[in-house]
Amino acid sequence: MLGLYFHIPFCRQACHYCNFHFSTQLKHSDAMATAIAREIDNVQQIHPTLFADGIARLPIHTLYFGGGSPSVLHPQELQRIFEAIRRNFDTRDLSETTLEANPEDLSDRNLQLWKSMGINRLSIGIQSLDDGELQWMNRAHSSEQSRAAVARAAAQGFHDVSIDLIYGSEKKSLSQWKEELAWAAQCGATHLSCYALTVEEKTTFGHQAKKGLMVAPPDEHAEDQFSYLTEWARTHGWEHYEISNLCLPGHRAQHNSHYWQGHPYIGIGPSAHSFNGKTRQWNIAQNHLYMEKISAGEPAYEAEILSRADQTNELLLTGLRLTEGVSIQALEDRWPGYFAQKQTDIQRLVKKGWLLSPLDRLVVPETARFLCDAITVELMVDRE
Repeated sequence: MLGLYFHIPFCRQACHYCNFHFSTQLKHSDAMATAIAREIDNVQQIHPTLFADGIARLPIHTLYFGGGSPSVLHPQELQRIFEAIRRNFDTRDLSETTLEANPEDLSDRNLQLWKSMGINRLSIGIQSLDDGELQWMNRAHSSEQSRAAVARAAAQGFHDVSIDLIYGSEKKSLSQWKEELAWAAQCGATHLSCYALTVEEKTTFGHQAKKGLMVAPPDEHAEDQFSYLTEWARTHGWEHYEISNLCLPGHRAQHNSHYWQGHPYIGIGPSAHSFNGKTRQWNIAQNHLYMEKISAGEPAYEAEILSRADQTNELLLTGLRLTEGVSIQALEDRWPGYFAQKQTDIQRLVKKGWLLSPLDRLVVPETARFLCDAITVELMVDRE
């Protein structure tokens, strides 16, 4: 179940909370699209282990355009990337192609062009329906544009629409959060990605916090909003299948589910990561250097071999976020004797109500999901 991820490193402006790799120098988008297409053309040399059986064109199941803001690309730039994908991969089993998009880019013309290219799923970065909070975050759109964008996507025939929302900020009250979710229930979206606001270093919010100009609300603020999200999902028939992701039945994000289930994926573009189960690669997170190296045919990435402990801990990090949890047999395959070694920790977490009593899986119960990161640390193994 191979997925391709494309990191498009451009945004119209910098959101105050974002620490992803991006640039606001949109004039370089054409050169970047050419470099990304060239990296795709060299994919067999970059990821030889995935082509080890002599397969000329590896079958792919999902495509995901993230970033950054992929919706800022000109249609011909996006088309160039699609042509390279078709040259180098077997797309007959391709079931999901997602484009991350901002509301201000969802014109009827763009939607029609994207659909004609084969994009069948949109992930729309709404974040908030409060104009004051949007300005505070330095988003480039208004709440009115957000509402119109989702309606326009549905009118153009997009049946898989995900929207991003942020909760837990000092600007968002519980009543505002309830109003946003009420809108989400009736706007036509089939998927929600909901993230607690975090203040990261090297962001505007991070600099403000360091200067004492921004004080994060208490943990209970975000926890209350997460608890309401869980309750809302249950009462409205949404599947809260991953800590930050919810969907109507049958609309799970296939590409991201591959990540959480430990399937291999290839990352294309600056800062993109790749994973084949035993090794991880990551591309240079510097646009001009990435383009120079790709143009010269030089490696534009670093790589590491994952130890047995790394593989085990990564499975825990991703799998415990899912409602299905992690198979104990899968953990034993990576770390023989895992259950016996961690049995005391498992029993302690079960007694605290932070883990369901294990039979063949480790599962974090709904009531403890907000604490998943802390629970995961307790279940990790030490590196050899």
